[in-house]
Amino acid sequence: MALYCGTFDVVLFSQVAYTQFGAVFPDEPTYTDWIGGTLIPKAMDMVDNYVGHNFQLNNGSIRLDGSGKEGLHITRIGLVDVGAGWVVPRLMPVPMMTVTAVTIDSVAKTATDFQRYDEIVTYENNCFASGRQNVDLVGTWGYLEVPHDIQYVTAQVCAHALTEMIRLRMLPDIITPILEGGGSDYAILSSPKVLTKNEKEILDRYRFREYGVGKY
Repeated sequence: MALYCGTFDVVLFSQVAYTQFGAVFPDEPTYTDWIGGTLIPKAMDMVDNYVGHNFQLNNGSIRLDGSGKEGLHITRIGLVDVGAGWVVPRLMPVPMMTVTAVTIDSVAKTATDFQRYDEIVTYENNCFASGRQNVDLVGTWGYLEVPHDIQYVTAQVCAHALTEMIRLRMLPDIITPILEGGGSDYAILSSPKVLTKNEKEILDRYRFREYGVGKY
């Protein structure tokens, strides 16, 4: 899993040194390892949950209900199989990057007849037969590279979290569950001081919303 930002940016933005946490971190490498191994992934989860999808490169199969129309919304997600069996996804598989195979009602279709538009796949001069989880798409979705503004927001979320922890004097007993991956991390990350209005505005650009109009 690629991190959305680097530890250097987090430390630079926060200006919080490991020594400010007392004896929790014995040295700077331990501090930066915790940032990269625990804090950044938690911030990434927060970003992903806010926008409804991740910023990784993903591949696998998507199973959807046939719409009876030429277009099919990927955001109306059914099941996803990325190698571990069919599961209900926590995040939407968008934006769609490629569609390499399509099966409708167990019949394989010509992949080149399908076009993808981020959250919609269209069936050229045809329609997706109505049905319950009767459409399987195979392809890739997400991002080849993490967008720069998402890198910035993730680093800022981490930096805000560090400064908030210092402000609330969350050491060392309260910080221990965070170091161990406990639930207290979200109490910190949910603070309005962590995700600012400006950062929410940036993330809002990446949220996908359905529009049920016309042939879609």
